[in-house]
Amino acid sequence: MTISSVSSASSAAYTSSSTTDTAALEKQKAKLEADLDKVKSSKDDEKTKETKSKQLEQQIKQIEAQIARKSQNSSSSPASGNLAPPDKPAGGNTLVAASTQEIATATTDSAGRFDIRV
Repeated sequence: MTISSVSSASSAAYTSSSTTDTAALEKQKAKLEADLDKVKSSKDDEKTKETKSKQLEQQIKQIEAQIARKSQNSSSSPASGNLAPPDKPAGGNTLVAASTQEIATATTDSAGRFDIRV
């Protein structure tokens, strides 16, 4: 039963890490929004304000996208203890390790993956 307690502890650590990352992104977004307000109220010429504003708005959009991805990943990823074991091969066939001879004669396919015919 110690496995489940370790599993739940690592799951909790992952969640808090994700939350910390999101909080850091939110903080960065707030800073960029404050910088944007400063640029808009600055005494720079309109062209300079527009250029700086566009850059800051682009950075804010990127951070918002990162936050959305992190919240989507944390809500859709299952807890590590809830994973089901893989299905067994059909027909009662079990997987067997390749022999040294089979490994020695293995080839690779066009994608560089090993192709061992047993």
